[in-house]
Amino acid sequence: MNSKPTINGQSLVVMAAFFYGLNPFFAQLLFKEGLGAEIVSLYRFILPAIFFAFFLRTPPANRPEALRTFFLGVVSGISIFGYFHALETIPAATAILIYYTYPVFSVLIGWAVFRRIPSQNSLISAALVAIAASLAVRPETLPAGVLFSVAACFLAPLVVATQVQYLSNPKTHIPITNRMAWITTGHIMVLLPIAIWIKPEQILPDSLTGLISVVGIALVAAAIPQVLFMLGAPKSCADKNALTGSLELVVALLAGAVLLGENLDRLEITAMVLIVLALFIKQVESKPMEKQPSVNITRS
Repeated sequence: MNSKPTINGQSLVVMAAFFYGLNPFFAQLLFKEGLGAEIVSLYRFILPAIFFAFFLRTPPANRPEALRTFFLGVVSGISIFGYFHALETIPAATAILIYYTYPVFSVLIGWAVFRRIPSQNSLISAALVAIAASLAVRPETLPAGVLFSVAACFLAPLVVATQVQYLSNPKTHIPITNRMAWITTGHIMVLLPIAIWIKPEQILPDSLTGLISVVGIALVAAAIPQVLFMLGAPKSCADKNALTGSLELVVALLAGAVLLGENLDRLEITAMVLIVLALFIKQVESKPMEKQPSVNITRS
C-alpha cells in the first residue's frame, strides 16, 4: 500500500526533472533573439501566472500557507533572474552545473533546517553530485569580472533546495492550483519590477522560433514541471526528490550539445556519468534495506 504512492510520486518528479532540464535550452534560444535575462525570466512565469490567477482565491484557513508559498515565489523569482543572468554572461555549461548543485544543498538544508537526517546513500549520492559539478566549474575558464554573476548563480540552487525540502512536506496542504497561483504571483511581483527598472531595449522576439521558445520556457519548462513536482513531491521523500532532480543537469547539457551544437568536454561528460551513478546508487541500494533491518543504514 505504501510503495505504490511512492513510486507514482517519484515518476512525477522524474518527469518534472526532464522538463525543468529544458530551461537553459529555451533561455539560450531567447538570448540569441536579443532578449535579456530580465525579459526571459519574466516570460518564464508570466503566462503561468496569468492562467493560475483564476485560482488565487484562498479560504481564510489556508491563507498562512498561501503567504508562505508567495514568499517562496518571490525568492525564487530573484534566484531565477540570477541564474539566467549567469547563463547570459558566463559559459552556459558552468552556469548549468552551478545551478544543479541544488541536490547537495537540499540534503544539507534538509539536515540542518528541517531536521531530516539523510541516509548514508543520500550523503554518498550528494557527494557524487558535488564532485560532478566541481569538475566543470573551473575558475580558469571564466571571463574576467564575472564574480557577481557566479555568486548570483549560486543563489538559485540554494533557493531551489529550500523549495524541494519544503514542498516535499509543506506545513499545510492546499490545492495544487491554489499553490501554483500564489507561487507564480510571487515570481511576477519581483520579476516585473526588475524588468521595468532595467528598461530592456527589446521585449518581443523577432522570429517564430523565438515565439515558440517563449511558449516553451513558460509552459514546457516552467508550468508543467512545477505542477508535476507539486503533485509528486509529497508522495516521495525530500532527499530522493532532490537527487532525482540531478537528472535535469543531464537533460540540460545534452539539449545544449544536441540541439544547440555546444561542445561537451571530457570533464563535463564525466560529470554527467557521476550524476547518473548518484541516481543509480540512491534508487538501487536503498531497496534491500527494508529486507535487511540489521544493516546500519536507514532509508530517507
